[in-house]
Amino acid sequence: MTFQAFTGKQYLQIDIANSYGLDKKSWDERIAWFEANVLPVIHDDPEIHKLMQKADQPALLFAGVESYRNMLAGKPDGYPINLDATSSGIQLLTVMASDRRSAMLCNVIDTGNRENAYMRLYNSMMERLAAQGLVDEENSGRLSADDCKQAIMTAFYSSKAEPKRIFGEGPVLDTFYETLAEEAPGAWEITEAMLAIWDDKAYENSWIMPDNFHVRVKVMDTVYDSVRFDGKPHEVSYSVNQPIQKGRSLGANMTHSVDGMISREITRRCTTDRTTISALAYEAFERNHPGLNRKQDDELLQLVYHYRESGFMSTRMFEYLDEHNGGILTLEEQAVLKEIIDSMPPKPFNVLIVHDCFRVLPNHGNAIRKMYNRLLMEIARSNLLSFLMTQIVGRLITISKLDPDLHTEIMEANYALS
Repeated sequence: MTFQAFTGKQYLQIDIANSYGLDKKSWDERIAWFEANVLPVIHDDPEIHKLMQKADQPALLFAGVESYRNMLAGKPDGYPINLDATSSGIQLLTVMASDRRSAMLCNVIDTGNRENAYMRLYNSMMERLAAQGLVDEENSGRLSADDCKQAIMTAFYSSKAEPKRIFGEGPVLDTFYETLAEEAPGAWEITEAMLAIWDDKAYENSWIMPDNFHVRVKVMDTVYDSVRFDGKPHEVSYSVNQPIQKGRSLGANMTHSVDGMISREITRRCTTDRTTISALAYEAFERNHPGLNRKQDDELLQLVYHYRESGFMSTRMFEYLDEHNGGILTLEEQAVLKEIIDSMPPKPFNVLIVHDCFRVLPNHGNAIRKMYNRLLMEIARSNLLSFLMTQIVGRLITISKLDPDLHTEIMEANYALS
């Protein structure tokens, strides 16, 4: 299936359907729902308020309808649509592992459907439990999909306590972990590895991202003391920066650092004028000067080094590249940067990002979806996981990709952002 593109008008329709609660339906189903349920009553306030009462996000549905009315009247109003990543944590682990099975679970590559990773994992787990005689129609209700979703989300951020709280100890919990390992093998393998490499002597964990963003996370332990107040003993707790034996924060922090880098890259690529930066790069590479030993030359060289180690090229180079230092990049590296510039939108636009939610004007819906796919693709073809784990562990770590060709399919994904 190829990438589906839509008009700004259709993205506004999709946004309204999303606010109603249909974000897990296909694009065509969302548009069809809008045409059947909203369009006939678009100017009927009582009917719109009836829809709002049933909506997951009534305020956003109302705002979308108001914007649609303005669009019909030819009045621009600056209302941005929302497009969310589908299971972003699993997506990022998936592309770092380059794992096809995980990719099909969370819309990193197209299956022809809008996949719901949490429901697929839940259904797979329930099938396994039923096959073992551990669940039937009478007691299946005690294992709800919502509880399982909470367990899955936290498990991929290295939590053991939340899955144990939900499933207890025993065969149900064991089946839960077996399901994650078999249905999302690449993502789960990274999660387990991040637990295994914890340094019980470290006061902090630190690493550098390809865009030279420095991550430093102090190891904080909770210490309990007993104090007396009003003649009675009370236990108080406070945090202390000191090593702990079994920390679980490393995987979550590493994943979030990649999430942050994606946000920075998308912002740079969407808000930078492609014509201007293309002309600058052309002049810089034509002159091919090796730099003047300026601070900006050192900064550019540092970014080049990060690219050579990680295989991921950051557009932060735009801040330092000029006609005097284009030769810092090899001809191959210049070609990679040109490829990235050519993938940027023809005209810059603003994007508002909150974690894995991307808000843009409706006419930029295609561009932001393609840009998100592009970043996932670049990570999948890079050595980012080896680059980060080498820094965390302090020795060279080389990790083979489960499917080296996965990146060739990611650009056609339809629901990575949905």
